[in-house]
Amino acid sequence: MGNTNRISLTIRHVREEDAASIIALLNPIIKAGTFTVIDEVCSIEDQIDFIRGLPERSIYNIALCPDTGRALGIQDVLPVSYTSRALRHVGEISTFISLHMRGKGIGSRLMETTCHQAFALGYLKIMALIRADNPQAVSFYSQQGFSLVGIAKEHARVRNEYIDEIIMERHLRH
Repeated sequence: MGNTNRISLTIRHVREEDAASIIALLNPIIKAGTFTVIDEVCSIEDQIDFIRGLPERSIYNIALCPDTGRALGIQDVLPVSYTSRALRHVGEISTFISLHMRGKGIGSRLMETTCHQAFALGYLKIMALIRADNPQAVSFYSQQGFSLVGIAKEHARVRNEYIDEIIMERHLRH
């Protein structure tokens, strides 16, 4: 937003050749054990399979350092339902920012790009499920215009512990 010290980024759609860079970003977040409900590290092959298996109308963006090509952040929007036309306008968003690059505006810039693309694809609302014990993520989504919908009690089971998740939503407008 008003940050004049913006770092240089390239934001584009993910490609299969980004898999190794994505894993280098994602696995430390998973290993930290407090930022995501994903509890098993991913291989490059897992990530390629994820990219290849994205459903129609999916968005998967990557923020790259233009000098090194290293992934600084990723964000996706997936349809909440693949079968119901009644939910065609709703997507679910996920955001992952490098542990060492948080607070530098990467997530905000990804969000701007992703929301514009989502609206162009017919999404009118995007929802986020956020670990209730991750207040930084809740704050990030609030700053991006998301509103609290509710709390899903014991929604995820991570490392044999049940985790509540915060449900937030953002209505997309032009």
